[in-house]
Amino acid sequence: MSRSVLISGASRGLGLATARELAARGYRVFAGVRASGALPADSGAGEVLLDVTSQSSVDEAVERVRREAGGIDVLINNAGLHAFGALESADEERFRELLEVNLLGAWRLTRAALPDMRTSGSGHILMVSSLSGLVGLPADGQYAASKFALEGMSESLALEVQRFGVRVTLLDAGPYDTDMLRRDESALHQLSSSRHGAAYEPLHRALLGQERSGEPPRNAAGIIASVVDDPPARLRIPIGPVAEQVFAGLEIDRGERARRIALQAASAGWWIRGEEPE
Repeated sequence: MSRSVLISGASRGLGLATARELAARGYRVFAGVRASGALPADSGAGEVLLDVTSQSSVDEAVERVRREAGGIDVLINNAGLHAFGALESADEERFRELLEVNLLGAWRLTRAALPDMRTSGSGHILMVSSLSGLVGLPADGQYAASKFALEGMSESLALEVQRFGVRVTLLDAGPYDTDMLRRDESALHQLSSSRHGAAYEPLHRALLGQERSGEPPRNAAGIIASVVDDPPARLRIPIGPVAEQVFAGLEIDRGERARRIALQAASAGWWIRGEEPE
């Protein structure tokens, strides 16, 4: 029987490419979209209405997969928004919306999927993060805030659920070609005319020009599908050549080993080791 995968934000970009790749590899893919008919007919996946900002929508999507596939074997939290611009010129409503989707949306969907995974003693939760969750850059503060928070949440989650046989993987993606950044480009004029935005216009324009280039989503999707095929022991996986370079520069693997050693001696080390309290 094919393993089931639920992926959020699958109507386009990386989410769609990943849904297609996993379906081609024989997984039963449930592709979460916000609007009926948004999933291309040739995706190979089944369309599921899913708005990660709505608890009722999340519950209905998880119940749909439970009913049709017996539960979720693999959850990919991919739904995300991007907000570009200096923090001084940020719009509060947009900032809140970004956190609602990128952080709370992932938490909401994970919380709904976890009970069945715990009961079955298996499961794999993948969080699509970004190098912006490891390094903050100019004009990227809002997005970085959401991804740094996602990274921290995922670190804690991995330690909470590993004793139940559930694995968590952070996918730290480098730049890839997506309409997310092109939508940011269309908002450049609004940025420049916003409060204090004009002062940062040279920065905004220069960085948007750099962001137009990136890996095709299908390349990143292939890496993600390989992680689903063969879940790694380590928490963080670089997605793309730029991410690999950053991982090497930051010595991510070395830092993770040190973190594991420190956690074994922590006050909750017994939980992490799968033991009972003394």
